[in-house]
Amino acid sequence: MSERTSEEILDMARSDMAARKAQSIAARTARDLPWRYAFAGLAGVLLIGLLAWPGMPLEWKMYAVVHGVCAQAHTVDMAGLRLPLCARNTGIYSGFLVTVLYLLALGRGRAAKLPPLPISILLVVFVVVMAFDGFNSMLVDLFLPHLYTPRNELRTLTGTGMGVGMAVLMFLIMNLSLRQNPDAEQRVLRGWIELGGALLLNLLVLAAMYGNAGFMFWPIAVSAWLGITGVLYAINLLLTALFMGYEGKVARVVQLARPATWALLFTLIELGALSSARFWLEAQGLIVNG
Repeated sequence: MSERTSEEILDMARSDMAARKAQSIAARTARDLPWRYAFAGLAGVLLIGLLAWPGMPLEWKMYAVVHGVCAQAHTVDMAGLRLPLCARNTGIYSGFLVTVLYLLALGRGRAAKLPPLPISILLVVFVVVMAFDGFNSMLVDLFLPHLYTPRNELRTLTGTGMGVGMAVLMFLIMNLSLRQNPDAEQRVLRGWIELGGALLLNLLVLAAMYGNAGFMFWPIAVSAWLGITGVLYAINLLLTALFMGYEGKVARVVQLARPATWALLFTLIELGALSSARFWLEAQGLIVNG
């Protein structure tokens, strides 16, 4: 009986490894499948509850859900309807969601490298500018000396810059923390043209908002609302996945079904508790609704 060559032995080892890997993937998929159904079912129930719960219009229900995590002062009306978030938070979280979708469209789902240094510095400047404008606005609310009179347009504009920076940071944190195969050579934003595209899209949203384009009320309201709830959910997902041992193990998003389901439940509890607490405090006269 002839001895196997080294090449044949290597081929057998590769085949054995491939078979083991396929078995592992199949077992993991079977194990995760009930969690995928659980996530879809829970998300569906929450969506139906939001849309079908009687007694209040949808925009008020959206307002109530985020009442505990958004000041909801300095609000903006469009076509006779009030946006569920305040001007600044509408800029931050619609900017966040629009930029996330833009980056996904650019194929940056696995990007794990900072933008070029000048762009990274500019994103930090966006955050500083928003903080400065927010501090000046706070001084006005407290009837203290301030540098200039705040305007909702400026609140939304500076918030939008913050939202763009948050989206870039989220891609980096999620990919570096959870992905098994992050692309350390791919920048989240490659250059000025890509940053300009993100800013242009967000400026169009701002123009529709303050141009009182009534047909854009729901897209803007939903994007800002999904943005703020999505940021809270992303934080819960990251912490839950790390606690469950998913660090550096996620090759496909569907592998996160189990921590994603728990994170969705945690997010619902947090939003409900914070909103209920604020409504109660307002009813007792302990805080004033802005």
